[in-house]
Order: sequence, then C-alpha cells, then structure tokens
Amino acid sequence: MKSSKVIKFFIFFVINILIIVFPDYCYSIQKYKNIPNEVIIGGELINLELKTNNVMLFDMNNKSKLKNYDLILSASGNVVNRVFNKNNIGIKSKKDLTSILISMKENEKVNLDILRDQNLNKVEVTKNEIKFDNLIDKIPYTATLTYLNPVNNEFKAVAHNIEFDYNKEALSKKGCIYNANVKTITKSSKKSVGNIVGKSMDNLQGNIESINKFGVSGRLNKNMLNKKKYRVANESEVNIGKAYIVMKHNKDEEAKLYKINITKINKNFDGNLINFEFEIKDKNLKNTYGGIVQGMSGSPIIQNNKIIGALSHVITTDTSKGVGVYIKIMMK
Repeated sequence: MKSSKVIKFFIFFVINILIIVFPDYCYSIQKYKNIPNEVIIGGELINLELKTNNVMLFDMNNKSKLKNYDLILSASGNVVNRVFNKNNIGIKSKKDLTSILISMKENEKVNLDILRDQNLNKVEVTKNEIKFDNLIDKIPYTATLTYLNPVNNEFKAVAHNIEFDYNKEALSKKGCIYNANVKTITKSSKKSVGNIVGKSMDNLQGNIESINKFGVSGRLNKNMLNKKKYRVANESEVNIGKAYIVMKHNKDEEAKLYKINITKINKNFDGNLINFEFEIKDKNLKNTYGGIVQGMSGSPIIQNNKIIGALSHVITTDTSKGVGVYIKIMMK
C-alpha cells in the first residue's frame, strides 16, 4: 500500500515538473489531443451533394413572387386540407410539395411560408408559378479531398466554410461525397478566379457529417490503406520556402505534386500557427489552370514529406497566390 502511494506521488511530481519546465509542449499536447499522427493524403477531385434544410427553389422566373434560394417551410390552404387532412403542414420533402402541386386546380392558390435572407415571408401562389424542376433538396459542389484517417476512415475536405450569402440557413451540414473527373476548366487570369466543374464517376463514396469554417468532414465507405501515409507536421515544422500542393483531377491518373513557395506564416495572438501564404511556382499548374481556381479548395500541401495544411483561399487580386490552413487547425 505504501509503495503504491509512493509511485502515485512520484508520477504526480514528474507531471508537475514537466508542466513547469515545458509548458508549451504540455499545452500543445492538450491543444491537439485526438489528432492523428499520420494520415493518407488526398488530392482527389470530389463532388459533394450538400443537403438543404428544406426544399429550395432554383431557376425561378424573375417575375415570380418566389425567388431563387427561397426555402419553403410550410404550406396551408384548401388544397393542403384535401391532400393531408390538415390546414397547415411543414414541407419536409419535394414529395410533399409535389403532391400539393399535382392536386391544385388551375387557378387555385396555396399559401407558403418561406425563408428568404434569414427573414420569414408569406407568399400566395398558383400552381403555374412553381414547376417541378424548380424544387431542389441538395446542392452540388466541386472541391478536393484533403486527407483520410486510416484508423477510422474519417475524411476532411474543402478547407473552408461553405455558406451561401443569399441564404445562410440553406445547408443542413449533411450530404454525400463522390469521386469526380474534371468536366470543364475555366482558367484563372491574373485578377479573375476560374473554376473546375467535376463529373461524378463512381457510386456513393461516403457521407458528410459536418461542415464548419475549416471545411467538410465525414466518413468514407471504403478504406484506402494501399495509399502512402504522411506524418502530420507540428507547428515548428512549417517553414518559409519550398512546398508542394497535391492534386489528382482524373480518376485514372497519378497524383501530381505542384511546386509552391511559402512566403509568410501567420500566427494568432497566442503565437499559435493558423495559416500560411504561398505562391504557385509550377509552370504546369499555371499553364493548365491559369492559377488557383475554385474547386482546388482542400488540396493537401506537403513539405519535407509531411502534410502541413490545405489550400483554403485564393488571393483574388493575384490568382497565383493563395492561403493554406494549418493542418492541425483543420483536424480539430
């Protein structure tokens, strides 16, 4: 019993000495706990299907009372009573609204509660003002896979938030992920950002479980253990100078490493690394894409055989320059 107490006291003593002598190290361990030591890097082009919180309207006639990106919350009126035996129903799916439209008489009106620009509105419309093709419940989005944790198949991608200025409540933060090949490329120019549009190539690859300011996360259905693992860089291992951005924009080609130069490392008030700025140096990337384009977001960045971050933003005044988020910030 006495020996057990001595051992516990010794462990307690050692821990406190470590905290006093190496406070930054101990803080770093706590700050980045549960973060993997190594991951499988991505670079693959992916198509995301982002689910909306409610049925959304798209491709509306400019003269309509309803506008693009309106979210339909509920419906009321005689037709609702006929179809659902209720005076008012919450619209949960496209099927709900389709049932109402099919049952409406030619000049009959239905009352809709909609969310537009974070404001609730009531609109009265006829069946001719909404077409079935105007109803959507998911939004396509092309981006790049950052990494996969081989232990639990968790993935991260995009490396920035996904919001729509016209309706910040649009997305449910859930969705699906598919492998993609490049369908079209609109090149960037010096001060104009181009884009990549991907075409989904495979069956469902995984599910999106959350979206935050550092990107999209979820689980992939299949493991990628045959791919090379990279160590996750500590803050002190991110340096000014040469690095590589990794991309694989067609399923049957090898991943390509494009040379970049890290020009600045940015830290917060506590001295912790947040992101870094870089410039594209690779002529092949510039020739193919003109610079950084939309759809590259999430591309992993490696330095000295470690993953240090992911492409987060392009500098719109010079598309050869971008910002990378530090990898452990993205992983938290």
